[in-house]
Amino acid sequence: MLLQQNAETIHRLIEQGVLLLRAYHAEHGSEPAGPEAEFLRGDITGWRNTLHTLYHDSAEQIVDRVVTRTGLPFPTGDVRTTVTCAS
Repeated sequence: MLLQQNAETIHRLIEQGVLLLRAYHAEHGSEPAGPEAEFLRGDITGWRNTLHTLYHDSAEQIVDRVVTRTGLPFPTGDVRTTVTCAS
């Protein structure tokens, strides 16, 4: 399995996800419609899109580990699971 081959990288990605998700929820709790909460939502979406680009179907295993560690839900938003290139 791809996730076992890169244990150190996976651990760092999980830690990054934990930090992003906690920061988002802290900011969203104090000012839900504020620019910082929206900025962090964009960071989380970018993080997830990168996971899907690198790990495809296994990406949600990393997301699930972050949710388990934090007990916090991910903000809703679009996550691209395929990359398209303009010709």
